[in-house]
Amino acid sequence: MQPSSIDKYRTYSDETLLQLISRKDLLAYEALYDRHAQTVHNLLKRIVHDSATAEELLQETFWQVWQKAEQYAEKGAVAAWLNRIARNKALDQLRHDKARPRMADDDIGMLEQSPTYSYEGAEKVVEQRLQQQQVNQALDNIPGEQRLCLELAYFEGMSQSQIAEYTSTPLGTIKTRMRIGMEKLERLLRASGYPE
Repeated sequence: MQPSSIDKYRTYSDETLLQLISRKDLLAYEALYDRHAQTVHNLLKRIVHDSATAEELLQETFWQVWQKAEQYAEKGAVAAWLNRIARNKALDQLRHDKARPRMADDDIGMLEQSPTYSYEGAEKVVEQRLQQQQVNQALDNIPGEQRLCLELAYFEGMSQSQIAEYTSTPLGTIKTRMRIGMEKLERLLRASGYPE
């Protein structure tokens, strides 16, 4: 049985796919989308806390890739570039909504499960949200490649080997980025008064 045309594209590197996308190769675009869409969607949902908005932003992110693939500067992994585009779109959306980060579905579920709404329950949710904001702000101050490694490990549950494969980066480099990123994150969180 002959492999389909898209199968050949799935063997190409992200960089090769972007070169093809810059020439408006639709199969290359589909292969890149298939490879990265779920991780980008998870990142977007974590920022905007809404599946429908995350889905819209995912489509906008990949539309921008289709329109501006030639702008990829080949500095760092394509996955980091995609996540940077998505993250910027999510932050723009939050600014546009002029809204504080909304409650995550888990937080709402915690309140709904409580038979009576109590001050202690509300206080716990508020405290968790503040801590989450501190972590997000600290992550904003960590260089992109280190931040990407931390996000993939702690929010996507990827192992260091999986991150190395996903970003086409040597495993030793991933380990170094994670160690340095964690040290920076710890310093930033301590400086912001994050509970130990």
